[in-house]
Amino acid sequence: MGRREGGRWAVRARRWLAPVLCAAVVLLGLVLALSARVGPQQGAVTQGFTLTEGDGVLATGEPFSFDLTATEDDLSAVGMVLGTWMDSADCTLTTTIERDGEQLASQDTACDDLPDTVLTPLVEFEPIPDSQGEDFTVTLSVTEDSPLPPAIWETLDGNPAAVALYGERDRPMLSVVDDVLDRVAAYAPVWGSPAWVVTLAALVLAGVALLALRPRWGLVTVIVLVLARGLLWSVLIPPLQGMDEPAHFANVQFIAEEGRLPNWNTDERSQAYSDSLGAAAQEMRVSRFAPTDRPDYDDASVERLRREDAAAGTDSDGTGPAASYPPPYYAIGALFYQLAPDDTVAQVHAVRLWSALLGVAAIVFAWLFAGEVLPGRRTARAGLVTAIALQPMLAHQFALVNNDGWVIAAGFAALWIGARLVRTARGPWWMLAAGAVAGAAALGKPFAALMVLPIALGWFLGKIRYRVRDWRVLLVEPLLAAVGVALTYGVWLVAARVLGIDTGLGFPQGAPDGPRGVLDYVRTQVSTDLAEFRQLWVDQMWGNFGWVNTPLPFGAQQVIWASYLLLAVATITWLVLLVRDRRRGVVDEEVRGIDRMVALCVLSGLGALLGMYVVEYGYFRSTGLTNLLQGRYLLMIVPALLALPPLLAERLSRRRPAAAVAAWVVAVGVLALHVTSVLVIAQKYYL
Repeated sequence: MGRREGGRWAVRARRWLAPVLCAAVVLLGLVLALSARVGPQQGAVTQGFTLTEGDGVLATGEPFSFDLTATEDDLSAVGMVLGTWMDSADCTLTTTIERDGEQLASQDTACDDLPDTVLTPLVEFEPIPDSQGEDFTVTLSVTEDSPLPPAIWETLDGNPAAVALYGERDRPMLSVVDDVLDRVAAYAPVWGSPAWVVTLAALVLAGVALLALRPRWGLVTVIVLVLARGLLWSVLIPPLQGMDEPAHFANVQFIAEEGRLPNWNTDERSQAYSDSLGAAAQEMRVSRFAPTDRPDYDDASVERLRREDAAAGTDSDGTGPAASYPPPYYAIGALFYQLAPDDTVAQVHAVRLWSALLGVAAIVFAWLFAGEVLPGRRTARAGLVTAIALQPMLAHQFALVNNDGWVIAAGFAALWIGARLVRTARGPWWMLAAGAVAGAAALGKPFAALMVLPIALGWFLGKIRYRVRDWRVLLVEPLLAAVGVALTYGVWLVAARVLGIDTGLGFPQGAPDGPRGVLDYVRTQVSTDLAEFRQLWVDQMWGNFGWVNTPLPFGAQQVIWASYLLLAVATITWLVLLVRDRRRGVVDEEVRGIDRMVALCVLSGLGALLGMYVVEYGYFRSTGLTNLLQGRYLLMIVPALLALPPLLAERLSRRRPAAAVAAWVVAVGVLALHVTSVLVIAQKYYL
């Protein structure tokens, strides 16, 4: 009776689940689109600057004035970057703006409301319709009872760290969509035109709805979704504005132009970056202070970049910061580079296509992984793979010139093979493939060899499940995995030795001063608020774009952290139930299958996390520094992390439909993060 009722419940759930999910997706999109608000925006020509040093305190009785020329009509605010002594400035700041001696506006600001070294509007007023080309005078002063006024920053070009802002102070994001689309198109290829951007965004949302309504079309649908996502994000991030993108593009350009591999450890140094790359990075304002690290979008600036790029050479010496990485990602990227005309911006976009295709490969592996951990659960599988496809930092990394895409795709393949091995008694060919995948991951970045962990865990759980005791199997299969590693990463090590290329293994040596034991390292990572941990594995892993200077809103980070805690509680509850069932001798093969997959996901995630800290400890021992890790380094275990909610929901409730509900709740939540991320990027680079 219970099984029949459960079956009827499952049928009813499947009938209403898809329409409810689609309605939730549509409603979510409408709410985010209609509720998003923006204030005054930067002009097409922005006042970019690079900070150098503080120019002393804004003294009482000594106002600081500077001239500002508006480049557009509707000037409505002036923002500045001020030093506030780690948010501890204590004063009242008065900012006034004048034109031809006439005061237009004045605004008082409590200095404890000024964030330290962040661009903040200091004086806002009604838009001035005829402001373009007009000169204005801005004056900052503090009251006499100000014990600790802010500091004025000097900039590299000598101009004040100020930015003119235009437009209404509070308006819907929808009202500025045309501005965003036009600015995206300024440096974009054909798929960055306004019509194409709207089409790609619609394809992504349609893909989500179709995955909910027609899970059986899942693989084809998610491939189209991820391809559209890759093209969309590749034009949303301005060229070279992705983290470390100039360094990675320099490798691609060197291989394409010189026909040989980079080698960072050489005495034959002339210039790490070509003149053409330098010109493009200069016009993209890569080194400027956020949020003025964005290009100008007027026609004259676009034409100037093309002219300067055409006159610049492409020669470099192959010794850039990324030159120590293995060559596969860059060598294939060089083929895409050759498809573009002699234009650096166009070549960056061409190589980004290679990363987008790696995103497609990754989602295929994620689909296969989802099929292994959620067998026979078509709706849950579609929800899980949708959440993976929409994870914001994955979208970001698969849209840039960056070898992280190679590492992530190989990591997803390792998770799939690990899950497959859980369900395999004997798999010599799977182990050979597993070794090749682990070696391929290391061909992106050496620390990616940590993806041997889910493979080893899957193999171990499979052998326990089928009680394999044949010593030949237990010996030969790991040896075959080692052969796979030798045929991939091993071949590179031999080739590098023959060619005299330094593989970059090992850490640089730092100053010998200071303790560097295990406890010393732990103290640098642990605090009562877990600030370092949260910055890495919440902020950076889920959405801090550009050069890790464009984070998700703080509220979104809090939701992610709360989700981590909820997941931890559910995992502990599962562990208690697991121990209880074992003691009672409860045998249910379907439940045990879920337990094995939960164990694989939990141990893979924790093992990769611990492995990352072991790697950084080695770096700390060598250099005394603790700045090696970045949140994106764990993106390769995202499928395992996102698989836990549906697995735990089914295990704890003992109902199959619970997996589908949990998977799609997560998918809708990740969609909200994805849309929020697009809005954050639009605000940063185009408004």
